[in-house]
Amino acid sequence: MKHINKQTRQWFSVRAAADGEPAELFIYDEIGAGWFRDGATPDSFIKQVKELKLKKTDQLSIRINSPGGNMFDGNTIYNYLRSLKNEVIVTIDGLAASAASIVAMAGDKIRMPENSFLMIHNPWMYVAGDANTMRKAADDLDEMRDGAVKTYQSKVGDRLSREEITTMLNEETWLIADKAIEMGFADELVEPVRAAALARFDLSEYEHVPDAITKFKRHEVMRIEKMRAALKERLAYQGPSPA
Repeated sequence: MKHINKQTRQWFSVRAAADGEPAELFIYDEIGAGWFRDGATPDSFIKQVKELKLKKTDQLSIRINSPGGNMFDGNTIYNYLRSLKNEVIVTIDGLAASAASIVAMAGDKIRMPENSFLMIHNPWMYVAGDANTMRKAADDLDEMRDGAVKTYQSKVGDRLSREEITTMLNEETWLIADKAIEMGFADELVEPVRAAALARFDLSEYEHVPDAITKFKRHEVMRIEKMRAALKERLAYQGPSPA
């Protein structure tokens, strides 16, 4: 994914538990700061969860719309969520790709609207060095991939073998909700949401982005351009503001 200049903004939104509803934390950005921009870092994520002061009987709802990011940060968030005594409910509102799909696997229950996507692929690494460095980097990537396979298999159980999951990673696999549920990556289909936030993610470095997402992005760009053109025409018709 292309580097985007850092912006001052929050990746999260938090809602404390109230009236029998679970506490909610939204991850609507990249995973990891400094990789793409100010994203969901483990320290900021854990801080937000701790500030909720959850009781053991409280549920924690994690809502995700993220193109992925730093795998190690994703693993750290995943491991922290799995260590909680609380029931964790994950909802993939739009997209859980790459490292975000690792975070999603922490859910005791994973819910997906019918128009949402899960994407898994092999870890990436940018390396500079000699042949020995490159060979070691390849070995490291294999170890990282094997770790990801174990995480996914802990969710899907015996529905998929290690070899099948590895093949899915090699091929960069995009799963719409019903397929993800069928294969064991998610548990429950819920009412669809309009995942407009997908339009702002740069997915250009992924190889097999589904038509449903690319068409949606084109539609959103065209819609915004029409709104701008209409506003410009209206301003021109009204003429300059009086002094």
